Amino acid sequence: MAKVPFTKLNLTKNQEIQVLKWNEQDIEVKQYLPINDKLNLIASVINAAHDSNKNYANPVQTDVFTSLEIIFAYTNINFTEKQKEDPAKLYDLLKGSGLYDQVVELIPVKEYLEVCEGIDRSTDAIYAYQNSIFGILDTISTDYSDLQLDATSIQ
Repeated sequence: MAKVPFTKLNLTKNQEIQVLKWNEQDIEVKQYLPINDKLNLIASVINAAHDSNKNYANPVQTDVFTSLEIIFAYTNINFTEKQKEDPAKLYDLLKGSGLYDQVVELIPVKEYLEVCEGIDRSTDAIYAYQNSIFGILDTISTDYSDLQLDATSIQ
């Protein structure tokens, strides 16, 4: 079989955008998100969705932050830092108005599922690691080092 040089394929990244009309505004929806942006989206969701005890990702928070991060990454909607401070309110406005559903309809199914599955698989992998012998030993090691057992300070 003859080898084909990669440079001769003339590949280009999909930069296609669909436009959604919403209250006389043009909302641009990306059809493809580069892998680094996907990885950042997944990391943001996982970090934000961990419960305060950091032992597991709250599934409801995961859904909320997945929805928000999809809007942040795939659209040209600009949010202020003040608006982002209240994710529950932002989520309720986006979902309750129907805007989120219309945006998701414009994202290719394969693209949307890739992001959602990436979040699910990453969450499962973190949980599996935390409950493995390595994760448990890591936790014990961290807890032990946090004790700062110093004979002088104990005296």
